[in-house]
Amino acid sequence: MNVFNRIVVILGILIWLFLVLVLMVRPLDATSYVRGWLTYFEQALGDLNFFYIYLGSLAGLELILLILLWLEIRKRRHKTVRIKTSGGGRAELGTQSVAQSLEYRIDELAGVRKVDTKIKSRGRDVEVTIDLDTSPSVNIPVLTDQIMDLAHEIVEKQLGVRIHGRVNLRVRHEPYPRGTMPATGSMGTEPIVPPGRATPKEEPAPAPVSRIESPTPEPAAPAPSLSLSAQPSAEEEPTSVSAEADADSTEDTERSSGW
Repeated sequence: MNVFNRIVVILGILIWLFLVLVLMVRPLDATSYVRGWLTYFEQALGDLNFFYIYLGSLAGLELILLILLWLEIRKRRHKTVRIKTSGGGRAELGTQSVAQSLEYRIDELAGVRKVDTKIKSRGRDVEVTIDLDTSPSVNIPVLTDQIMDLAHEIVEKQLGVRIHGRVNLRVRHEPYPRGTMPATGSMGTEPIVPPGRATPKEEPAPAPVSRIESPTPEPAAPAPSLSLSAQPSAEEEPTSVSAEADADSTEDTERSSGW
């Protein structure tokens, strides 16, 4: 675009130099020549075909001028960015080198399947945009924090390039295949309850049993024995047997005496 601008400016300067020179040398001839062209143009506008050609030519010229104006005022895209240096020199780094360094390091992270980095230079700093494809089992919050820290570490500290604003990270997370995703909640801690079923209640944990050692009881005094018993003791049984034997001997004596 710079070469084209220089060509247009040089041609415009040459044309104006020629017109000014003609007006200076032969002003009357230039005036009559211009008057003749104006008279011919006024008569030619009466022809319908010439009028259509005239309108088409002006429309094409207007379109070309608008394109040139847009190319001139549009924001130019820099292919290099300035590097922060401590000395008085000027150093620049290509945006492609910054993108390759980021892609190489981010691709080494676990769970990253594809990474595409876009670096837009603003002259003194860059805008970083990262498009990321991840595997189903990756932890998205942890991975995004790692990538943000890694981008600032590489671009600003290792390459010496300033980042404009924040790093734009766009993640495309690949879902689990059907039937293989574990039935857990959003954070993987609560079970998923199907619609129409009650939420399972958690049983309260048993209270801890505290072991309290009771003092050792003193031995109890022996209970007093009872004198009367409902059953006869073992010592009384022979007495009853001897009484029966005495009765039998008395009967035998009476029979022998004739009573």
